[in-house]
Amino acid sequence: MNISTFLFILMLIPFVSSAQFSEKKIYNIKRTQNSPKIDGKLEDNIWNNLDAASNFSQIFPNNGEPERESQKTEVKICYDNRNIYFGIMMFDNSPDSILRELSKRDEENKNFDYFSIYIDPFNNNQVEYSFTVTSAGVQIDKKISKIGDDKSWNAVWKSDINIDKNGWSLEISIPFSQIRFPDDNKEWSLNMERSIRRYREKYSWNPINNEYANFGIQAGLLSGIEYINSPLRLSMMPYTSIYLNMYNNEYTLPYNYGIDLKYGINNSFTLDMTLIPDFAQVSSDAMVYNLSPFEIKYEEKRQFFNEGTELFNKGKDMFYSRRLQDDLLNASKITGRTNKGLGVAILNAITNKTEQDPLINYNVMIFDKSFGNSSSISLMNTNVYKKDTLGIANVTGIFTQINNKNNTHSYILETKMSQEFTAENLIKGFSGMLGVKKTSGNYQYNLYSLLKDDKYNPNELGFLYSNNEITNGINLSYHQFNENKKFINLSNELEIEHQTLFTDQKFVDLKIELETKFTLKNYTTISMRTTLNPYEKNDFYEARTDDIQKPVKRSKSIYFGGWISTDYRKKVAIDISGGVNMKPLYEGYGYRWRLSPRYRINDKISLHYVLSIRKQYNDIGFVRFDSTSNYIFATRNTNMITNVINGNYIINDKISLNAKLRYHIDQIKNLTFNDLNKDGYLYQNNYNGEHNVNYTTWTSDISLNWRFAPGSQISIVWKNGIDNQSNQLINHWISNLQESFNLAQENSLSLKVIYYLDYLYLRK
Repeated sequence: MNISTFLFILMLIPFVSSAQFSEKKIYNIKRTQNSPKIDGKLEDNIWNNLDAASNFSQIFPNNGEPERESQKTEVKICYDNRNIYFGIMMFDNSPDSILRELSKRDEENKNFDYFSIYIDPFNNNQVEYSFTVTSAGVQIDKKISKIGDDKSWNAVWKSDINIDKNGWSLEISIPFSQIRFPDDNKEWSLNMERSIRRYREKYSWNPINNEYANFGIQAGLLSGIEYINSPLRLSMMPYTSIYLNMYNNEYTLPYNYGIDLKYGINNSFTLDMTLIPDFAQVSSDAMVYNLSPFEIKYEEKRQFFNEGTELFNKGKDMFYSRRLQDDLLNASKITGRTNKGLGVAILNAITNKTEQDPLINYNVMIFDKSFGNSSSISLMNTNVYKKDTLGIANVTGIFTQINNKNNTHSYILETKMSQEFTAENLIKGFSGMLGVKKTSGNYQYNLYSLLKDDKYNPNELGFLYSNNEITNGINLSYHQFNENKKFINLSNELEIEHQTLFTDQKFVDLKIELETKFTLKNYTTISMRTTLNPYEKNDFYEARTDDIQKPVKRSKSIYFGGWISTDYRKKVAIDISGGVNMKPLYEGYGYRWRLSPRYRINDKISLHYVLSIRKQYNDIGFVRFDSTSNYIFATRNTNMITNVINGNYIINDKISLNAKLRYHIDQIKNLTFNDLNKDGYLYQNNYNGEHNVNYTTWTSDISLNWRFAPGSQISIVWKNGIDNQSNQLINHWISNLQESFNLAQENSLSLKVIYYLDYLYLRK
């Protein structure tokens, strides 16, 4: 499917829908002169004089059903000059049956009931603030946008619960200083959600039609907040840390100190700064041996680069925060959204100059304008400047998403241009995407076309596996959202994707994928997937050259796989997945499986184990480029084994002990060596080299965390690591482990103290 065909199909898709949402509920909030005591007991007189938000309706599994009489929910809301208060009564005729597993702060999907508040002060469906409290009293907060959930966002707020013979009650106090809101006294978007875990049920105050992906636009309204000036939002988090590092009988005792600062420039924008940041306590990466021609993308775990950066995710490949090195001098970001819907996010970071690297300045900027029906248009720019080399890399992107009146269809258009400036020349590259999708109803679709020319390169600050591609695809799906006699829910998806080179339209690959997923009445979820590549793939990257005349022929293939996940409410639950693939070319085949049991000993202690094995026989891969201009490839067997043990002891809602142990093996055994012929196929040669790989890595992360005050924390972390690579294959993974522990180990014991200071409370 070429672009002209895609555009023609796009024009044929109707842009209208008869979908209707329920009428929005309105809660009229009142101001209070006497703030309630946050103890979870609802005993303050103020609660007696307020109207109750009630009549919650079910979201899952039976969408639209009313609450049971025995599990009614009532919410009362008020505010003063500093805070907005929620008093929630969740009736339950069996309070002893309320599940209340303790968890770490912000940890979801555990065995507890919970109550969530979703607030969008600007009422434009761009960003929602989510505040959740579990039946064990643990707080969860995040920001929600169309891009995804920002779970790293942490506000400082108060909550407490109480469980008695009537059910459980909850009081919440959210400072206005923790959120952004307009000064024009417009109605806020508000919805609230209750989960009853033992029934696996969720209820919302304003009814949600779960056939429509956009839940935010189905929220109710909060009316009546008046004469609230944006408070001075100034907070500081100074820290100090000390480390005992041990390696090969050598000891070092470094220490660090610095500060994170948050300043509310006005009611819409916030400045965040970190001076001399310290990221050494961040958990270890899941290292693997890289066989591909592309670098490995690792998860960002540093909170500063996760929190408040949701707008940057619109750029997709344009921003990869792991490019920002750990030797940062400072980093700052400004984020916010005006009353008229203009979102702004700016990030700047400067690294320290070292013997290996010059001083580097990183800059990311995005402007995002929202308009009717949750539509938006965004302009994003990233820039990297290397002082000593005078190298400059710049990428600019424009992203448009237009939704129809009822938010049932979306049109998406993206354009990006990269520019690399050197002393000799300027290299320009281009990328673009066009798509349309139906996001509502039982039947949905996604039609898209993506192109990247051979010069497009965002990788100085972004992450792109490969360019020089045109990808056209279609995804068709059917979803059963409501429970029936056999299933709680069910979905079927078919995706077809065709890929060619951009430069001369050479065929790359055709993929057809079919997946079925359903949840049984006992809450066991099963998924089955088949992937078919009916033609031999032309891999233009495996030869590690820019010469597109040297593609490597990859076998046509078929894959069968699936997974099973049992009910997490039970003390013992298990996830099992696996699959097999067949590749006729070179008689290749393989399998993978993953076993992941979890055991909840009690409401404080839980264990989770993962065993993952992947084996591939008669696989092919690049070895080297020799002096006679031959491309040396191998047919090989690969073996990957990963063992992970996670243990959590949640002492109370403020103190937790966590341990994660990971042992990983990668083994590559070369069977034959081959030349790459002009036709893309491999032909055996007489080359004889030592290219087997036996790679092992061990990491352990053990941490004790104590949140001794709101926003303040003491952390003690022990990290241990082993990394080893050799040409000698060790056949048994236990023997590999023993051999690894005979090597020198990296050990680090650290203590870090963070103290939260809020100017508004300091001046009292």
